[in-house]
Amino acid sequence: MKDHEQLGREIAPAIDEKNIIPYEKWIVSFSYSRKNNIRISYREFFAQGFYEAYDIVMTFAEKQNVDVKWFKEKRNCGGIISNYKITKLESFCTYCNRKFNHADPIPCKHANCYSIFCSRECLDDHVMLLHRSKS
Repeated sequence: MKDHEQLGREIAPAIDEKNIIPYEKWIVSFSYSRKNNIRISYREFFAQGFYEAYDIVMTFAEKQNVDVKWFKEKRNCGGIISNYKITKLESFCTYCNRKFNHADPIPCKHANCYSIFCSRECLDDHVMLLHRSKS
């Protein structure tokens, strides 16, 4: 009986906390070039290490057809960039739960509601379902 109990306890492996890599905030700089008009933008995202950050950045760059200028951990960017509020690389719509990459997500204007939306339609549905019923 003791052998069976001992086997049951060993099924779940212990987590080795020494090998856990924490998520770091990263900043990436993109350039958009359309007909001699070059625009630079910055986005932030979380990744566990350089290779994961590289994969995230390159996947986004391929989808959006932009050039990557540089990316590095936010703590290594210096005080100027660290003090700005930078748009997330990819956000999730609170209403439809889709990933979107707009530079300016649409926020909810009600007090104490921090929801963001990918479209005006999602915002209107959110307000109708959540905030109108509270009035």
